[in-house]
Amino acid sequence: MELVESLNFALQYIERHLLEEADSEKAAKHVGLSRFYLERTFAALTGMSVSEYIRARRLTLAAQELLTDDPKVIDLALKYGYDTPESFTKAFSRFHGVTPTSARRMSTLLRCQNPLAISIKMEGIAIMNYKMEQMDAFRVVGVEKSFHMDSSMQEIPKFWDDFMKKGFYEKVVPMFGICFDADANGNFPYLIGEVLQPGKVVPEGMVTRELPAHLWARFACKGPMPGAIQNVTRQIYSEWLPTNGVYEAAQNIEIEMYSEGDITAPDYESEIWIPVKKKA
Repeated sequence: MELVESLNFALQYIERHLLEEADSEKAAKHVGLSRFYLERTFAALTGMSVSEYIRARRLTLAAQELLTDDPKVIDLALKYGYDTPESFTKAFSRFHGVTPTSARRMSTLLRCQNPLAISIKMEGIAIMNYKMEQMDAFRVVGVEKSFHMDSSMQEIPKFWDDFMKKGFYEKVVPMFGICFDADANGNFPYLIGEVLQPGKVVPEGMVTRELPAHLWARFACKGPMPGAIQNVTRQIYSEWLPTNGVYEAAQNIEIEMYSEGDITAPDYESEIWIPVKKKA
């Protein structure tokens, strides 16, 4: 099944199960994708996480129901997946800008998230520079922390700031930032570190991981951090992987490789590595 078709089947699954326990884990399993891959590609194409989309769809339907019927807020809260009227009211107000009580007034402006259908339109896309490289397995060592897919784009740069402030760079060179596969709850480990050289003692408090032998697609990034590398990541998942016609992701790992130099400079160079395999 092609990626865009898989994404649309996942969206259809979510829509059918919107009032049940719909989430990216179940949707990904339904269409034969990993949660990591579904979340990454969905965010690149839409600018939001799957859970944000599900929440927006539910709150859209809740507002429509308020305008057409006269339900109790507690009934709406339970119907659309909230444990209490208070948590529902808070989410509703954050999304629509008004409380459910105010939304009953026909003159109130409300937001609407329509069901999505994904298509790829190649138009005005920036040139991507990459190379393919077959690499042997290697071990890395560094500091690791868990992040959730919904907030990782905001939280990982803070982790880098903390890494530098605590002086971890004196123990390991921060040449890599590595995302590993997510668990069923959408949490994934992210490691900052370097290649573990044979015979080197692992510093106290550090962890090691082995990266398997793979064919890697290595994408060049140029520009200040974190914007440059986040932009190229979005391009990989929204443009290159869905449309290249030859390769697909082979494993749920991403490697960010950083060079020495001023990370705020407009000509700062970095890379993103994605393990790939030829499509069957």
